[in-house]
Amino acid sequence: MKLVLGLFAGMLAIGAASFWLWRTAPPVVSCVDRVVSVSASPDRRVVAAAYERRCSQSLTTHVSLRRAGASAQSDVFVAAGSTPVRLSWSEEREMVIESPAPRVLVAETSWRNVGVRLRLVR
Repeated sequence: MKLVLGLFAGMLAIGAASFWLWRTAPPVVSCVDRVVSVSASPDRRVVAAAYERRCSQSLTTHVSLRRAGASAQSDVFVAAGSTPVRLSWSEEREMVIESPAPRVLVAETSWRNVGVRLRLVR
């Protein structure tokens, strides 16, 4: 009986501590996206979007790719801060990102069957 009461008391203590941690946790930071430009591939099957994402004090510039008509997207380029980007398509399956970004955080070379070239312009 003592074992059962001890286990019950332990579970209550863990539950109370978890509840206290949940109530005192900092609020979830919401992010705001602002689309800067959109460019469709020559065959209109893929869409590239450049956007800025602000999360609290953090600001990053993103380029994402998605299938036309789809909502799910994948980032292929992320740079710190607000930096200009120019999106163009050299071929149906090759996108070129031009940017003077001083600090690139993500630079993918492909997405599905689309090649991605980054051209840093200074």
